[in-house]
Amino acid sequence: ALLSFATVAIANNYSRPKISDTETLEIKEGRHPVIEKQLGHGEQYVPNDIYLDNDTQQIMIITGPNMAGKSALLRQTALIVLMAQMGSFVPADSAKIGLVDKVFTRVGASDNISSGESTFMVEMVETASILNNLSDRSLVILDEIGRGTSTFDGVSLAWSIAEVLSQSNERPKTIFATHYHELNEMTNRFDRIKNFNVSVKESGKKILFLRKLVEGGSEHSFGIHVAKLAGMPQSVLKRATQILSTLEKSHDLEGGKSSKSTKNAKLQATEQDDSMQLSFFQLNDPVL
Repeated sequence: ALLSFATVAIANNYSRPKISDTETLEIKEGRHPVIEKQLGHGEQYVPNDIYLDNDTQQIMIITGPNMAGKSALLRQTALIVLMAQMGSFVPADSAKIGLVDKVFTRVGASDNISSGESTFMVEMVETASILNNLSDRSLVILDEIGRGTSTFDGVSLAWSIAEVLSQSNERPKTIFATHYHELNEMTNRFDRIKNFNVSVKESGKKILFLRKLVEGGSEHSFGIHVAKLAGMPQSVLKRATQILSTLEKSHDLEGGKSSKSTKNAKLQATEQDDSMQLSFFQLNDPVL
């Protein structure tokens, strides 16, 4: 095993981590040990920095579009901690790792048909297990919590989970990847929550995935663009773009109204307009 560690470390330019009794996790230019080996000829893995502690930056909320690299970043952080604590060098320029007693992850989506549990139920069961077994040395990796239910339920649950993690006595180090951009607001209300996003570069109607983690929240998901990359028919993409534009305008307009339509988030089809109109609650409405 030790010979394997040494061989892999030399072959892949790993570095020796510094293990300490602190509660700080600092990774410089970290990489995913599996993904970097699967890249095509000439491709370079884009490394990223991670910093977590219990006092100043306990929770990193990471936004950004699909395919940008959020999940890879979450997984590589957990893998680097595991590799370091089992005596291996790690895929990073440097790593300072305060001892971690538990690595909790809630990533991926799967149902449990044999037990009659839906994807969302499995997600909730696993998240409940995490929240009930935390310690001050835990590392918590959460990917897209709340996506398996309605938007309002999902945002409410995601916000509440992040808030509880922040306010708990244990203060576990947490990385939380989400598409709910409303969670960007949490950094203004809680001292130890910081926003980051996996950056993209927009050029006309195209986007380039830079895969670099930068400070600040993201406001766009680029889901339709990813659907295009997947080969979705042009007619579907065109119609989705029209509906998205209508929904965004409707969301902005309804936020300032107190009409009956705001009491129910419902789709309305009009004879005059073949596009769709959706009445939304404004998510930052103090009444809500």
